[in-house]
Amino acid sequence: MIVRINQLETSRAEEEAHWASQGILGPIQYTWPAGWQVFEVLILEQDERQQELNEEFRQSQLRLVLPQTIAALREQGEEIVIRLDGPVAEGELLAAYRHLTESDQSGRFAVSEVQKLDAAPMDVIGSVRIQPSPQGCAAICHDKELGLHRSVRLRAFSIAEQWVTPLLDITRTDDERWGEILPHAGFVLSTSRGLRSLQVTSQRLAPQELKTRLLQRLLAAARSGAGAATAAE
Repeated sequence: MIVRINQLETSRAEEEAHWASQGILGPIQYTWPAGWQVFEVLILEQDERQQELNEEFRQSQLRLVLPQTIAALREQGEEIVIRLDGPVAEGELLAAYRHLTESDQSGRFAVSEVQKLDAAPMDVIGSVRIQPSPQGCAAICHDKELGLHRSVRLRAFSIAEQWVTPLLDITRTDDERWGEILPHAGFVLSTSRGLRSLQVTSQRLAPQELKTRLLQRLLAAARSGAGAATAAE
């Protein structure tokens, strides 16, 4: 498969992701300062032999690319916080609850309060925030019962330890603390709706550096059997 990296206009990135315009599935209410850039990572519809790759296959491969991208861009001394927002239902957000801690019960997490007081059918949207180990991060991304390919939005934040607890504590996308935290993020990664692409927002990564780091990581993963990427452009 071929992984492509494009640069997007910061002002249009949320529109390109096709999520809600407001609420916890929508954009974080924060205006990125000058110097922050948005990069799109996607898998092309054709492979190196010009064979068509269907959407389900590209989604499954992007699940493999996702934790590798996080690992490639994270700097030493930064922690990763995963935020998952979506319907509290089977095949959607419910699978996130089995990833709250590591197998030895270590780790930190926060879960938003949810309730459904009307008996009529409707979606109930919840939010789960987790600070996983690298292995835990991969397990979240690879879990096909977690609806990343449906209606669950994943956002990953690479941040210094001192910001982990407030980041876990935030539920609302209009919380005033975003303005305190996000300027210190090494990068913020978000999935698009339907898991068609990833978006990486950062001020420290030049386009060529991002491409080089990601390509090296994907090729190493492919050689070890942890991924299937064969090319990037």
